[in-house]
Amino acid sequence: MRHLEGLLPAVAEMLARLGLTPGSIEGLAVSCGPGGFTGLRVGIATAAAWARAREVPVLGVGTLEALARVPGVDGLVFPVLDAHRGEVAGALYRVGRDGGAECLAPPLVGPPDVVAAEAARHPGPVLVVGDGLTRHGAAILAALGARARAAGPDLHPRAAAVGLVALPRLARGERTGPEALRPLYGRRPVVWPRQETSG
Repeated sequence: MRHLEGLLPAVAEMLARLGLTPGSIEGLAVSCGPGGFTGLRVGIATAAAWARAREVPVLGVGTLEALARVPGVDGLVFPVLDAHRGEVAGALYRVGRDGGAECLAPPLVGPPDVVAAEAARHPGPVLVVGDGLTRHGAAILAALGARARAAGPDLHPRAAAVGLVALPRLARGERTGPEALRPLYGRRPVVWPRQETSG
């Protein structure tokens, strides 16, 4: 519930600081994952509802693609997010100087060495980014070999990066229907058994 309680007030505050109103928004972009179950669901539901209510276009963007857009960097970029339970979410992109990104290895969730091995199938120097490096950096870099370098684990997906990915696509007329926005979790949620209480 904290996600839902904080999101719309944060949007209202941002618009006020920029001197804008909700009617100023001409298009929306939303991160579709991989990511946390609650955060993705709240973000996507909010973007879909806004798009319907305001009749503006919306576009879903992969979280890993947004993370791959490191300012001033081109070439192979391997974003990895900590998926918990000993796993990471990762994908490999070839980022161009023009800001475009070609997905070479699609998003995968699994053990760090397995996910990194998929990226290792593509030759060339590779920059590894994301918080998956914090716990699993050694395994990821070992699987990629000497051609890999780490940008540091402090890089997290940013809303601004999602917007930068979406802006030229929205300008070209690309759209995701609000009803078609779907979260990419990477795996099924864990449901803990209900604890029975006595008395």
